[in-house]
Amino acid sequence: MSDSFIASLQAVESAFRSAPPDLLEIMLEVRGLAFGVKPWAEERIRRTGITLFDPKKGGTVTGGICFVDIHNGFVRVRFGRGVFLDDPCDLLQGDQKYMRFMDLHSFDDTPWEELERLLQQSAHLDEGKVRRSHLWPRHS
Repeated sequence: MSDSFIASLQAVESAFRSAPPDLLEIMLEVRGLAFGVKPWAEERIRRTGITLFDPKKGGTVTGGICFVDIHNGFVRVRFGRGVFLDDPCDLLQGDQKYMRFMDLHSFDDTPWEELERLLQQSAHLDEGKVRRSHLWPRHS
């Protein structure tokens, strides 16, 4: 692991030191999976969680991998363009235009393999495919 990965891990642990340990463990595991998919991902620590994105593709939306937020009793993983992800297990919820999410209540009950597949798809989402989709707004 790189020094920057360790330094940012310490920053995340410090920022969320008052979070329930079981939820912090879930957040850190999701974070680790995202960095496994895109080792050069960048991370922003926010008040309720972290945002992981690929700076080579853009910012937190266009380059977004996921948002990971600690809530009261669960961790929510949000995908800014989740509507474009293939989700054969129907794990993603939400009815916003593009955003989809999944709530993780315990480490042992989390479908880690499926979540990793969603992270991979999100990290490698083709912007051209997104813009050609019937879901993308057309301006005349």
